[in-house]
Amino acid sequence: MTLKWYILIFITCFSAILGKNLSKLEQKSTNKIPDKVINGFKYSATDRMNQFIFTTSVLAAIGGYQYDQKVKEYSEREGLLSGDLARAGDLYGGALGHWILWTTIVTHSKLKGESKKEVWAKLEFSALALLSNAFATYLLKFGVGRERPNNGALSFPSGHTSHSFTIAAVTNELYGWKAGTVAYLMATLSAVSRIHDNKHYVSDVVFGAGLGTVIGRGFSIQYHKNKETHVYLFPTNNGISLHLIF
Repeated sequence: MTLKWYILIFITCFSAILGKNLSKLEQKSTNKIPDKVINGFKYSATDRMNQFIFTTSVLAAIGGYQYDQKVKEYSEREGLLSGDLARAGDLYGGALGHWILWTTIVTHSKLKGESKKEVWAKLEFSALALLSNAFATYLLKFGVGRERPNNGALSFPSGHTSHSFTIAAVTNELYGWKAGTVAYLMATLSAVSRIHDNKHYVSDVVFGAGLGTVIGRGFSIQYHKNKETHVYLFPTNNGISLHLIF
């Protein structure tokens, strides 16, 4: 069975599982971690932009599958990155990226004077997004069982790539497009380094990028919806002032 059929089967099963009894899922905010995970996956699958990103990544992976061997041969012959850039990309996607994200969350929150509760909420949601992405990635890895270009196992999808693109999506949602652009560039570097190092094919990293992005965005939506909004009315000299505290 070819890779594109594995992808299509995954999409069908994934949609069926999340779609079943979807209307019964509670829309109200919750503090229970299992519900946060369920809602994170729900928004990953049902958000319109996520659907577009995921579909695009699937089509791109199917298209890229036709060129996997050609890109592999070119990379082995010419190289895609310098040695230092390849090592930086590999290190970011495998060991450093999440620590950079969590350090940024803590440092930025301290500078902004945010409460410990808000800091913890950001750390919790980002950790849940990364763990959920790892679960989905390895579920696919073991399900597909594709051999790596260097004859290793569990090639599809690229874990370094899905991990780093989850980080990028979370960063973009928390801190805006400027920080998000930097994170996405680092994620792209990590993805290219996996091809350069002969650890993954093009289709592996393309699908991994889409998977990580939609999961990161889905859990970001869950985080924003779960934040409580408090309304306060304060008397002023000119009447009453309305304050919304998130």
